[in-house]
Amino acid sequence: MSSLHWRNNSLIHRFDKLADEADTSMVFQPMTEQLSILEIELMQSLEPDQQILFREWQDKELALEYMKKEWIYVRGVQDGIKILSQLYSE
Repeated sequence: MSSLHWRNNSLIHRFDKLADEADTSMVFQPMTEQLSILEIELMQSLEPDQQILFREWQDKELALEYMKKEWIYVRGVQDGIKILSQLYSE
């Protein structure tokens, strides 16, 4: 396994761990509860076929957001590594 591949896998694993911690953090609990209430109200207002469509859209939206955040995290770490390498090479 190449060094770059190993590093990227390590970064992604760390991002996943932090994402799991964020999911259970009490800091986000009030907003999570508000969103849950709104989601229930929204789903109750939709017809069953609309609920299915909404869930499909929601799944894709969440996947895209997760991918974007993972990309930003990895790029941030890579940028940090480059900055540190430049500082230590001088």
